[in-house]
Amino acid sequence: MPWRTRRKEIADVALDTAAPVLEFTESALELVPIPGLALIAKGLGIIVDRVQDARMNNDARNAFISKAKALDVTLMELVKKTSTAVDSSGGDERIKKRLVDGVAQSEELQLRLQTLSSTIVELRERTKELKGGDGAIGFLKGFLFASRNEAILSDMKDEMANAVEMFKLRGQISIENVLSDIVIDSISWAPAGYRSVDELKSEFMEGTREELFDELDAWSNGRFPQDDPRRFYALTGGAGLGKSSIAHQFCTRLDKPGQPTLGASFFFVRGSGDLESTRLFFSTLAHQLALSQPTLRPHIVDAAREYHKHGDRQQMQHAFEELLRDPLARAPIPGETPVILVIDGLDECKERDLMRSMLGFVLELTRTLPWLQVFATSRPEPHVMSVLTSPEVARIVHHRSLNDTLEEWEGDVRHYLEATVPKILQYGAFIRDNPDVLERLIIRTGGVFIYAHVAARFLDSYHDRPEEQFELLLASGGAGLSPLDSLYLQVLRSAFPPEDLRVSNPRQERSRSLLTSIVLQTHPLAPGVIALLGHELSENDVVAMVDRLRSILLIDQDGLVRPLHATFGEFLLDDKRCSDPLYHVDRSKGHARLASACLTALTSFRTLLGCLEAGLDSHLSSYVYYARGNWDYHLGIAEFSDSLAQQVCAMVPMIPAYIGVYTSNFGESGVTASMAQFLEVGNTV
Repeated sequence: MPWRTRRKEIADVALDTAAPVLEFTESALELVPIPGLALIAKGLGIIVDRVQDARMNNDARNAFISKAKALDVTLMELVKKTSTAVDSSGGDERIKKRLVDGVAQSEELQLRLQTLSSTIVELRERTKELKGGDGAIGFLKGFLFASRNEAILSDMKDEMANAVEMFKLRGQISIENVLSDIVIDSISWAPAGYRSVDELKSEFMEGTREELFDELDAWSNGRFPQDDPRRFYALTGGAGLGKSSIAHQFCTRLDKPGQPTLGASFFFVRGSGDLESTRLFFSTLAHQLALSQPTLRPHIVDAAREYHKHGDRQQMQHAFEELLRDPLARAPIPGETPVILVIDGLDECKERDLMRSMLGFVLELTRTLPWLQVFATSRPEPHVMSVLTSPEVARIVHHRSLNDTLEEWEGDVRHYLEATVPKILQYGAFIRDNPDVLERLIIRTGGVFIYAHVAARFLDSYHDRPEEQFELLLASGGAGLSPLDSLYLQVLRSAFPPEDLRVSNPRQERSRSLLTSIVLQTHPLAPGVIALLGHELSENDVVAMVDRLRSILLIDQDGLVRPLHATFGEFLLDDKRCSDPLYHVDRSKGHARLASACLTALTSFRTLLGCLEAGLDSHLSSYVYYARGNWDYHLGIAEFSDSLAQQVCAMVPMIPAYIGVYTSNFGESGVTASMAQFLEVGNTV
């Protein structure tokens, strides 16, 4: 055999038996299944195979193979880095799946992969121009077109090198950003920021509270109090003085370029699940700070990865220390201006004992971080004031009471009423002819914004006979009643005239059912759901009654019925304030009504079957969902009755199917504590 032929065979064998050029295989995608990556890897493998088939043992081919290996390594690094980040996230399988899905669905990463895929397709087409192949003929072609092949490979090498550098530069940044975004998103949070606040808490009239906002502007820049600046500003005041509106407006002013940075905000809302609880308070602040403060972001991300190793629901102290205090202490100072946290409605948190601890942690954070300031509002409740006025925090807390400003800022309420009432249809001309009635109304408000707001809405609800409506507003309502209580009672009497209720039991029953649901339900509900919880109510009944009470109730943008202010519910439940029994809601009787409605849902096969047929978005489904989560709560406060006891007994045989589903409070006896207590009361009656 001629030496030349023997040498060619040896070269062919060497090429065919060489170790695989590329390490990336489809099995690597089992670590992290990133869409599009398998096609790129497969296309790269085809390109390398075709280059090898050209049988060119020269520098051009080796240089190209080197660049192909570099891309192969980059792809493997992408998969391994993502896999390592997912494994080190410390979260459970649900969190890990969210990380993987987030990477796979990242628009930025997919754009990089599409660009790289286009380059691979172009290179595959170029390989078709290479001349060579197996055997003598292939060898001859490679020899004859050697210069042309080298030129093609040189161009392909440059294209490959550019693709690798572009992908490494932008692709890896994309992965890091995606993983950070997903870690931040995995931090449990509540929609408590100022942008999520409903219209009731966010209404504010320009030109009011100007002196207060001048003071807050100086405070937020570290200049108030002038002789001894404090970094915690506590604004307190009675119900209806506009604390939430002030807090919302302050957030709006802070969240603008050139202003001190709004780091995070949390607005507590009574009767709104996570918004009346401390459970997600610190994790929500961490989530918002990671989004609003670029310098704090990486520290919070790293902390969240460690935090999630112990689960995403932990005690408040762990959330405070691990998601906020420790990472923020390690972070550099965010900027030249303070970072401000705004907390509204401390008194609206239902967990009073935990609230004291939470507030203590917030004050500790304020002392620890010199660049952090906190603005908080609350009614002057004892459990809140005991913390804010303690000697330990006296050097950092400035306290301002709105109760002390009623006379000083009475002009703000005047400004509101003078700007609002004359614009209501039929009232402009009447006020021009009778200016004293508006002046009397301004005096009667006593500087309370909620009174002015309800009064304006009341007048806007009744456009005919303005003189009569003003007479109703300005009537005393009863001896010993505050102006606001008198106003609430007058609104109720106008919507549901006492003479009509006394002669019609069905009307009285419908109004009582509505008021009971509004006051005692654990969270706002749609009219159709309230109707199902009520007695002999239709959805149209609820909508019509809410419309009559539109000066103190509203249907929000989500279709849920809400009181205009928490003071309305407090008024209805207090028989000394709501002196007319036609409208007063008895707490234990009311909870008995709602407990009965919930048990009816859970023990009715027809209702449960209808729920399945109607679908998750139906009112019937919302009714069953509410009953499932709240029957035990209402029963625990309900007044005993034989009829309700029969419903409870009917529920007992169904308990095994509900254990772990409807409540976590089942005892060893197979019934809940509230069921046992309720039936025990029955035995003593």
